[in-house]
Amino acid sequence: MKRWVRNVILPIVGLLAIGISNWVVEAKAPNAIDKAYSEVTSAPLVKPERVTANTVTTFDIVLQPKNKSGFFKQAMAVNTPKNSQFKHYLTPSDIRNSYGQPKQVTKQWQTYLKKRHLKTFVYDNGLLLRVSGKVKYIDKLFKVNLNQATYHRNPLQFGKVKPHIPDRLTKTVWTVLGMGDHNKKFVFPEASVQMMKKANRVPKNVDSTKQFAKDYQSKSLYEQGLTGKGQTVGIISFGNVVKANAFKFWQNQGASTRRNRLKVESVPGTLLRKDLVSRDEGETTMDVEYAGSVAPKANVKVYWEHSVAPTLMNTVNAYSTAFNENQVGSLSNSWGLAPNSISKLLVHRKVLPANYLQVLNLIIAQGALQGISCFTASGDTGALINSMAGTSGNKAILNRTVNDSDPVSANPWITSCGGTIPAETSNHLSSKSIKLGSASIKKERSWGADWMWPYLKHHSTSRVTLTSVHGLAGGGGGFSHLNPTPAYQLGVPGVNTFNARQYVSYLAQPIFHSPLIHGKDSGRNYPDVSADAGGLKGYLIYQKEKKQSPWNEVEGTSIVAPQYAAITAVINSQPGRSRMGFWNAQIYQLAQQSDSPFHPLNDTTNNSNMYYTGQPGTVYNQASGLGTTDFAKLAALYK
Repeated sequence: MKRWVRNVILPIVGLLAIGISNWVVEAKAPNAIDKAYSEVTSAPLVKPERVTANTVTTFDIVLQPKNKSGFFKQAMAVNTPKNSQFKHYLTPSDIRNSYGQPKQVTKQWQTYLKKRHLKTFVYDNGLLLRVSGKVKYIDKLFKVNLNQATYHRNPLQFGKVKPHIPDRLTKTVWTVLGMGDHNKKFVFPEASVQMMKKANRVPKNVDSTKQFAKDYQSKSLYEQGLTGKGQTVGIISFGNVVKANAFKFWQNQGASTRRNRLKVESVPGTLLRKDLVSRDEGETTMDVEYAGSVAPKANVKVYWEHSVAPTLMNTVNAYSTAFNENQVGSLSNSWGLAPNSISKLLVHRKVLPANYLQVLNLIIAQGALQGISCFTASGDTGALINSMAGTSGNKAILNRTVNDSDPVSANPWITSCGGTIPAETSNHLSSKSIKLGSASIKKERSWGADWMWPYLKHHSTSRVTLTSVHGLAGGGGGFSHLNPTPAYQLGVPGVNTFNARQYVSYLAQPIFHSPLIHGKDSGRNYPDVSADAGGLKGYLIYQKEKKQSPWNEVEGTSIVAPQYAAITAVINSQPGRSRMGFWNAQIYQLAQQSDSPFHPLNDTTNNSNMYYTGQPGTVYNQASGLGTTDFAKLAALYK
């Protein structure tokens, strides 16, 4: 259920009722096929609402860091065994002392902005100022109409005239975030995706916390008395959770229902549109319920950005707030920034700063410096991402490609979590008029819908409409060219080489008997690890709604990331143990040992994320990363 925005996202490839040559959509409307293919190739654009003079909004001033290369080097050093700095994690104040601007500078900014009726929150790292106030005061300070603000070479100029800000302050600025978010050129493609099914009662035979513990050997950790007690799992969220739902689920799963174990903190940011605020978000509900059940006695804290659109500034603020408090030992994010093609378009339109990626990397690497384990979902659309090729009027033009990636899902400072389908049997594959039979997965494989292909080929001339929620979805993964191959991946068998098959055409049509492709590539390989993303059966969540069953079946890599964050809390709760920190610095080393805690998924057949398959004899594969994890063994080997 990885999403960039609820109802403001690029559509997944799983258009369940279309797309097979000689396979006709069952529909009464004569233009059903035209409509279906239109949804594959385009999507409506969402634009921000205009702000008025008295609208209160937020922007960030990112200050120049001292020694950026040293910042990243130390972030890796404190997480690398045998390094002299190993486990010498920094606090936010330590980061200011080594890499941020001094308090004198941030105090000057606070005083200057206060005189202009703007409030400033100074993050302890000395690198970020969160500024809020009425639009009329922002317009006056920067000599701009915020509804038309664009970026210039001068990081503090957003209109035709350069603002008169003292040089002593100007020279401390790296960039400003959020100033272009109110411009009508700041757009998102719009589509609706909800990968869940309603049930009349508690669904049977769906996966839950206990199944995850059994499949990935965390049961023995619980038997040792490890429960996550004393730890806090953080959830980055762009929608709120109804706490009663989480407590009901935790009660069902045998986890603690202590009332104060769940907290929600609102994080200030920009609001794209007032109607895009979710106070009962299925994504957040799922993340919270599984974080708090896999770590049954850990605290859970949600960092909630009210705008459902996860803009760069809102994402930065959510992470920065969690890092600044330094309470969480692990942090999960089921949202991203959308494919990077959107960010590139916004930079071209001058409504996003050109150095957005460097800023994002610096902010997220702060977690590694502090020993916070960060996890993110790799995506639910498979390897072929619906990239944004451009716009035409009020439409986004989409292009399916493996050459695009989400800057968060494939960030080098996050452990990216992919999906699998465990060995199981299900009869989900059916239609209104034709029963297609039971599906059987013989052994755990990467998450991809190519297990359907024998059924689709058999019925390729039938008038069928697939009702399975699995559709053509798959785990995100492949190569991100936004960052070079991280040092921790270099030399690992399977990294920067690949096997692949083209299972789906650019118009979402299944391709049968596609030959195996061998190749090389470069950049950040992702995901890093994988686990059951819902398989054929789905995961159980509880979300009470009027006139509907509260029990739902869901799937997606978004349910994998919070469970990895929760397992981290369980391991961190071992007496005398320090934070696990940034996983990637160690797990690629462990994966190459003879007693590796990881199980790679290497098969070249029945094992894909709709493009990449396995590579026999390797420890890494782009469809599933290092594979699944034996958490008991990982806890024993991880230093």
